[in-house]
Amino acid sequence: MVAWACAQESVIPPIIEEPSCCKGSSRAAAFALDLFAEEKAWTFADAGAWKWEQGDAGKELHLLKQNAYKPPFRSPVNLAWLDSREWSSFSLTLECQLTSFNEGNNDLCIAFAGTAPDQFYYAHLGEKADEPHHQIHLVKQADRKPITTYRTAGTPWKKDTWHKVKVVRNGDTGDIAVWLDDAPEPILAARDTTLPWGKIGLGSFDDEGRFRNIRIRGTSRKIEPR
Repeated sequence: MVAWACAQESVIPPIIEEPSCCKGSSRAAAFALDLFAEEKAWTFADAGAWKWEQGDAGKELHLLKQNAYKPPFRSPVNLAWLDSREWSSFSLTLECQLTSFNEGNNDLCIAFAGTAPDQFYYAHLGEKADEPHHQIHLVKQADRKPITTYRTAGTPWKKDTWHKVKVVRNGDTGDIAVWLDDAPEPILAARDTTLPWGKIGLGSFDDEGRFRNIRIRGTSRKIEPR
C-alpha cells in the first residue's frame, strides 16, 4: 500500500445526518452562531495575506495571497483560525468563492478540531480528486493523512460564483461529511474519532478565495486564555 492511501472508499454516498445537538429542540439547534461577528477573534499566521471587507451580503474574509508561513508538517499553508471557541459535534454552513484559477488543482479548505498548528482535520475541496486532493485529511504531528471513505470526482468550482458549503461533524461517531450547493448527497465523507474537540479554520492549501455567511450550530465551549 502506498503511503498516501486513505481509508477504504465506497462508491455509494453515505447517509450522514446532523448530530442530535444540531436538530430538534436542543438548545444548540435553536440558533446559528455567526463566526464573523467578532473579527478580532480570528488569527492569522500571516495577517498581511488576509483582508476583511464589507460585501453585499455582509462581512467577507478574503485570502489575497500565499501566506508567508511554513507549517510544521505537510498541510495547508493558508489558514485563518477562530480562537474564541472550540467544537465537538457541529453543523457548519458558509459561502465561499475561489478567486484563483490556474493550471493546478485549485482548492479551498475548511479546517476543524484544531488544537495546534500540527493537529487538526481539514476538508480539501479540490477541483479534481486524486492522491492528495479533494479529500478529508487528518494532521496529527505528521504530514496530512487522507481519511476519506467517500468522494466525488471533484469540486466543480465556477468563476465569480459564491458556492454554498455545509460541513457536519459528529464527535461521538466520528462521522464527517461535506455538501456543496444544496446537493442532497455529500461530496466528501469520512469517519474518525482521533480529535474530539477543536477550533474552526478557513483557507486554502495554495490558492486564493473569499468566505462569507459562516454560521455554526453544535456543541461548543469557550477557549480560556492561557
